[in-house]
This record gives sequence, structure tokens and C-alpha cells, in this order.
Amino acid sequence: MARGAISSSTLKITAIVGMTCNHAAWLFADVLPFPVYCILTGVGGLTFPIMAFLIAEGWRHTSDCRRYLLRLGLFALVSQIPYWLFLSHELNVMFTLFIGLLVLHLHDVMKNRIAWFGVVVVGVAASALCDWGIVGVPMILMAGLLPTLRERALYSAALPCAAFGIPSLLSLMAGNPNAIATLLYALGNGAAGALLCTYNGTRGLPLKWFFYVYYPAHIAVLGVIHALMSSF
Repeated sequence: MARGAISSSTLKITAIVGMTCNHAAWLFADVLPFPVYCILTGVGGLTFPIMAFLIAEGWRHTSDCRRYLLRLGLFALVSQIPYWLFLSHELNVMFTLFIGLLVLHLHDVMKNRIAWFGVVVVGVAASALCDWGIVGVPMILMAGLLPTLRERALYSAALPCAAFGIPSLLSLMAGNPNAIATLLYALGNGAAGALLCTYNGTRGLPLKWFFYVYYPAHIAVLGVIHALMSSF
């Protein structure tokens, strides 16, 4: 692997910043100036391509994928409480990551490729109930199964960039100024792909548990702040 400048921990910190910006934009959209909302949304676009890539990297290097799945599944369940209370009644993004990791794991253990493709279809369908919907699992699969770092980084990020960017660009051209926020989000997805190309394959700081804990914690904190603001 070519040695780039960005470690796994740097990518995680970037994802954390983007995730916080995105959730803040969603929760406080009614009080934020529109340009600030757009900026936060655009930075938020960095998040999921990085998360999908790192889940796939975890699968590639873990010594015990079942333990990895168990840990991810447990935190998905814990995170659902603040997510349901403050953000949405769909399943949170950790469930999307769990499904993608499970499909990658089954790629290793299933000999029948036709049966595995059936699992892919079921996994994508199930992810429609989760944050990021049916786009998330294909991104994780591309980030895990494509042969080179450049392909894994760029193609997995290009999928949401096109899926969100093309409709929002058409909407903007049709005269909907609000579409600029979604367009900036799609551009953030694309920027994440460029950033992932600089990944050097090293772990960096030990942030694994911090990321798991931060996800439900920041939703709870932002949600409580929003609830307190709404009560006045």
C-alpha cells in the first residue's frame, strides 16, 4: 500500500467532526442562518464515506469478525435510544454499518456466491430501514472488496456523491435554492473520497472506544440542548 499522510485515527476524528456538524444542522435547522446550515451540512457530508471505509478496513484486518459484529451490534442498540428520542424513528447508522460488516463477513464464510448475492440483496433491502438507506451497504461492500485503495476510496464515495448530487443539482437548476444544502452534502461525500486516498494504513491514536461512546453521547447532548432551547 502506498504510504499517505492520513492515519485511521485522523479519519475517525474527521468523521466525528462531520457527524457532529451534520446532526447539529439537522437539530437546529430552524434557528440557524441558512448559510451556516449549508456549511454544517457540507462538512457533514464527509462522515459516512469515512465510516463505511473504516468499517471495511476493520473487516480486512480484524482477527475476530464475530466479536467485531457483536461490539458494533451492542452499540447500535444502545445508540438507538438517543437517536429515537432526538433525531429519527428509523434505525441509526450503526445498524447500517452492522449490516454492511455482516455481509462482508458472510462473503468470507459462504462458499456459494449465488447464495451470497442473495444475502447482499437482503442486506440492502434491510438497510432501507436505517440511516443512509440502501446506499450505505453497497458503499461498504465497495470499500471492502475493490482491489486497490484508490478504487475503494473513490468509488465508494462517488456513489452517494452521484445519488445525492445529481438530484439536488437538477432541483437547484429548477429554481429550488434549498437544494444547495444537499448539493454541498454531496460535495462533502466526494471530498471524503479524496481524503481517503491519502490513508496510509496505520492506526494512529487508539480511538476505537471513544468513537463508539461518542456517537450516542453527542446525540444525547445535542438533543437535550435542543429540547431546552425549545422549552423557552
